[in-house]
This record gives sequence, C-alpha cells and structure tokens, in this order.
Amino acid sequence: MRVAILHYWFLLHGGGENVVEALLEIFPDADVFCLFADEGSLPKDLAPSKLHLSDLSRIPFAKRVNRAIFPFYSAAVGSFNFRGYDLVISSDSAPVKDIVTPIDTIHISYCHTPGRFIWDLAPNFTAELPWYLRSTFAYVASRARTADYVAAQRVTHFVANSEYVRKRIAHYYGRDAAVVYPPVDTSKGYISEDTEDYYLSVGRLVGTKRVDILIEAFNKMKRTLYVVGTGREEKKLRAMAGPTIKFLGRVSDEELWDYYARCRAFLFAADEDFGIVPVEAQAFGRPVIAYGHGGSLETVRVADRLGHSDTGVFFDRQDAVSVIEAIDRFEAREHTFSPLEIQKHARTFDKSIFKNRIRDVIDAFVTDPGTIPAVTSISGGPSLAAVPSMMRVAR
Repeated sequence: MRVAILHYWFLLHGGGENVVEALLEIFPDADVFCLFADEGSLPKDLAPSKLHLSDLSRIPFAKRVNRAIFPFYSAAVGSFNFRGYDLVISSDSAPVKDIVTPIDTIHISYCHTPGRFIWDLAPNFTAELPWYLRSTFAYVASRARTADYVAAQRVTHFVANSEYVRKRIAHYYGRDAAVVYPPVDTSKGYISEDTEDYYLSVGRLVGTKRVDILIEAFNKMKRTLYVVGTGREEKKLRAMAGPTIKFLGRVSDEELWDYYARCRAFLFAADEDFGIVPVEAQAFGRPVIAYGHGGSLETVRVADRLGHSDTGVFFDRQDAVSVIEAIDRFEAREHTFSPLEIQKHARTFDKSIFKNRIRDVIDAFVTDPGTIPAVTSISGGPSLAAVPSMMRVAR
C-alpha cells in the first residue's frame, strides 16, 4: 500500500508527534504532510523528500501566529494532492481532516480531539478576547464548526485516542470510532529507593492546565510544589505563588525523570482528552492526584472488583478546596500505594501496545469496512474486541 500520514504541524514535541513517529515505524515508507514545521521537531527518521508542507509555510511568521490563521487551515490541507495513495492516516486535532481523497482511498482519522477551541471551549476562548473581537471570533468559530462537521462525514473511519474522545466524536460528528490509546514511552520509568517531600506538576503553563488551583491549594497547605514547564501564564502564576512553590522551567529528560521518581505524588488538574504526563509519572511508580474528569478517568485507576489496586486519587471540582481534600485523602493512605503496581499499570499504555493495536485496527478497516474494532480498557489495560459499526458513511 502507498500510505500518507497527515499531521497538523511539527512545532513542539508532544503526544501528536509521538503518534506520527509510531506510525512511521509501522509505515516507514509513508509520505508526511503538514501545515508547517520546525526542523528540530520533525520525526528523527523522516527523510526530507518524504515531507510535504502546505502553502501556509511560505508565509513569514505563520508559525508564530498559528492561532490567528486557523480559518485558513481547511483550505491549506484541502490543497494537498492524495491521488495515488491507498491509505491516508490523519493525526487530527485542528481541522486537518478537511482533505479530499480519491473515492478509492481510505482515510483514517486518528482523532486527538474534535477541535475544542471551536466546539466545547469556544465560549472560553471568546471570553478571553477583547470585547471588540468576540463577535468576530464567535462568527468564525460557527463557520468553522459547520466546516468541521462536513469534513468529518468524508472520513472513512475514526480512531479516538480515548473513550472520552470517542463520546465527543459521536456527539459532535455523529460518527462511531475505535479507541486506541496514544503511545507513551514507559521504558524510561524506574522506581527510586527514596522519595522526597514535594509534589509535582508538569506541563505547559496555560489556562486550561489549571495550575492556578494547584498553587492556591499549596499556598494554603504550606506544602512544597515543584512546577515543571513554561507558558504564557507563567508570569501570572509566579505572581500568585508563595514561598513553597518552586518553578523549574524547562528541564532535561534526565532531570524530569528524577523529579518524577522522587515526588510524593503527581498533580494533574486539567480536563484532558487523554493526558500523557500522568501516565509518565505512573511509569516511575508514583501515584497521581487528578481532576476526575476526561481522560484521567481512563489513565488513573481506582480499586475495582477484579482486585486491581489504586494508582491515584481523584478530586471532583477544579478548585483549590477540592484539591486540598484530595491531598488529605491521599496522605491518609499514602502507604497503601504500591509503586510496582502503579508502574505495571502505566506499561499498559506503552508505545509497543499502541503499535500492535493501531496495526490491528487499520488491518480490520482495510479488510472489512463494516467492522469497527473497539479497543477499551479492561483489567487495567487495553484489549481488542470487534463490534458492529454504528454508522456507514457515504464517501
């Protein structure tokens, strides 16, 4: 098969880029298409001749103002020519799915999320804008939602990166999807003989990560919190932080692993579609204290009737009081968490698992278009089961 992989952009290295790298290990001869890219963020084994950039990459400073030009994304990816390809796999979170493929080309969308800035988070983005831009953004977002829905109907098959995203695909697009959790490199995880008296937060310092409620909670509790990462909210967060909050900025991989391995617990306050960093923390045997919504409900395990032990504690509201209550519950039974069991759970999300599952799903889609192989979390890890497709879509 001649295969093309479509990704929104290569500007930073994160979960979406990990997906593309894993797909290239399965399809090493695939061509890669994207809106724009920084050379340092490209997959390490991608040959220059295999990379195809959109016309947006010719615009000076386009990468710096990528949010401002999102209305042009659909047109940019729509200009890509996929004639001659048997299979197109899109790594999609922006309107990347809006491609036009030949009638005999299979398009599989690995959906990280239906674009949250035009769907469920559109009111939040609107409220953050100056008053004179709100009506304009609301109008543009409305048009973008219509285009995104129409584009979703041209996708041959969807694969969601979590059960949470599968439900959002069904809600916004009216489409069913298989579920394959994204790849996480758990091989670097190790269990430290000693831990220290600090809690840890890792991620971009932006509003949706809700690091502000963690800082507020730790200011009140006088506990030590290490914050790894940078972002546009950093100045604001530093201003509200008390003496027990330590900002570490960007750190090397080795430093990050050490912080993971020696923390008392990992804090995660975001409502994420999947959330890779809680899995990374668990690969080092550390418990997670997380907001009990979205992808965290799938990556952090609580004790079940099958005898699996807890890997963390949830809080049910995104506020400091709820965080404090969860930390108190954690500390009351901190000694009951098993680092080995936590690490074992994290390894069910390893890159090797992803490659096996996505290969099985793609094979099923190619050989039997009427079957959706659904991957769900059973007994602490993914397993494969075939279920009938809920919807056949005219292409």
